[in-house]
Amino acid sequence: MMKTVPKQVQVKSSIATPAPPTIDLTVTPRPSTPRMPSAAVVSVSSVSSTISYQCSPADTLTSKGSTSSAVPSLKGTFFFDSMDNSTRQKADESLARAIYASGSPLMLTSNVYWKRFFNTIRPAYSPPTRYALSTNLFEAEYVRVHDKVTETIQNADCLAVISDGWSNIRGESIINYIITTPQPVFFKSVDTKDKRHTSEYIANEVKNVITDIGCNKVFAVITDNAANMKDAWKIINEEYPHITPIGCAAHGLSLLLGDVMKLQTMQMLFKKAKKVVKYVRVRQIISATFSQKQMARKKSTSLKLPNKTRWGAVVIMYKSLLGGKESLQELAIMELVEIDATIRNILLDNVFWAYIVSSLKVLNPVASAITQIEGDSSLLSDVPRHFKNLKEKLTIALPQSPLQKQEENDTLTFIENREEFCLKPIHAAANILDPKCHGDDLDNQQISSAYEFISAMAHHLELDEGRVLACLAKYLAKDGLWKGEGVWASAQHISAATWWKGLCGTEILSPIASIILQIPPTSASCERNWSLFGSIHTKVRNRLTNAKVENLVSIRSNLILFESTEDTSTQLEVDFENDEVAASSSESDDLDDMQTE
Repeated sequence: MMKTVPKQVQVKSSIATPAPPTIDLTVTPRPSTPRMPSAAVVSVSSVSSTISYQCSPADTLTSKGSTSSAVPSLKGTFFFDSMDNSTRQKADESLARAIYASGSPLMLTSNVYWKRFFNTIRPAYSPPTRYALSTNLFEAEYVRVHDKVTETIQNADCLAVISDGWSNIRGESIINYIITTPQPVFFKSVDTKDKRHTSEYIANEVKNVITDIGCNKVFAVITDNAANMKDAWKIINEEYPHITPIGCAAHGLSLLLGDVMKLQTMQMLFKKAKKVVKYVRVRQIISATFSQKQMARKKSTSLKLPNKTRWGAVVIMYKSLLGGKESLQELAIMELVEIDATIRNILLDNVFWAYIVSSLKVLNPVASAITQIEGDSSLLSDVPRHFKNLKEKLTIALPQSPLQKQEENDTLTFIENREEFCLKPIHAAANILDPKCHGDDLDNQQISSAYEFISAMAHHLELDEGRVLACLAKYLAKDGLWKGEGVWASAQHISAATWWKGLCGTEILSPIASIILQIPPTSASCERNWSLFGSIHTKVRNRLTNAKVENLVSIRSNLILFESTEDTSTQLEVDFENDEVAASSSESDDLDDMQTE
């Protein structure tokens, strides 16, 4: 009988990686079965360095020169993966950046499931250790971001310093500094330790920041409206006359809400509303029944309580009550649900609900103005417009409100007082120079103060004051360059600063206008930055040093500077929802807990 000579198939593959492997395979038909056509399929992928093979069911696969026994019929894929040092370094940097930007724990790469995930997508890649993520990779990323911040500040033609303070998870006092370029960038935070927050201390700290970034390009300092801050403004302005201290307009409007809520009628209504909300929220059966009824109506299932860090908190609570009015009144008349008689009477009182509606007509315009003014795109020119609109709306709403006549007059006085504090000559100048406003929101006194401010700016920038005011006259009269309608129509599609730099760049008034129209009216960017601090320095991470937290916040906050498009964000939604979580979890027991002065 003739011997069956094994048919030998030798397959060699050359892969575009260091030291490409060669594989010899021998396919031997089984002698006990009818011979079937042998098949050996080899495919090479240059991207993943993959060799795949397939053998027919009747074949046995062995390696050439191997003494191992026959292997059963196989079908599968071999991975021969490798990474050069440059690719590995880029992968480490990208992974580290993603961890810092998302606030993920550094121990992530030590988790067995993450290791398996990385091995699945790239077998040759071994992620960096926790130690590497917290040392050299972290330091390199911080330096990269810090250099970008420095470059952004150096390239800006107008800077404003925004400052605000808070207490961290350990109760330590921290002061935050944001620089607007006009895009807000996190500059640094300062642990005040045992230093008292006197006006002298605050002024010196702000002056240090001004010196670091260059005093000639700083034109404004924005803070809250605390008494020590007001005194610090005077010290700063004495040394830098061209720098205008500005009180946060959003905080001023919030104080206006507090003024109104101190009125006796509003205080009584607030206490009743809060009593209802707390009663429903803390009782499990009542709360669950309310949620079921709201879900059936496809409405929000939660009632909101005011929080001292939440601007317009009372408005949010009143709106949540109105949104659940029908369900709450159903609860009040249900026999299966036990409700306190006092709460039942409030829920079934039509006067209570009418007062909620009419009070909202007074409070909602203020809350709406706060929401609009605290955005990063808001300008100084918006502040006069908001106060003008407030006076018009409240003049109509007050006679229909539950307030007494004297309380109505007091409310109008509150508006005048807060407007006087919030509106400075720089706001009036911005309103005049903003092509969307053109000074339409100003009275004669404010217009006069705007002219004086523009003249002072011209002097500081070493411009001819006479020519500057002559150019301003042409602008206001819509003469010369501003004669055509197309110039004014274009202002609706670009920022006011860009409009002056681009279309009006040849005019002597342009540098003054573009500077004023880049300054923000609020310290809201500082408030939002505290959300990052809160999400990084948590109870779980309370051992982090303040310096480490500062660097983590710097990376996470300023990565946006590397993005090329305006609609791309490196921040997560949780960064902006942190205040919402705090608002729903923290309950104020007294009206005084709100931001009032």
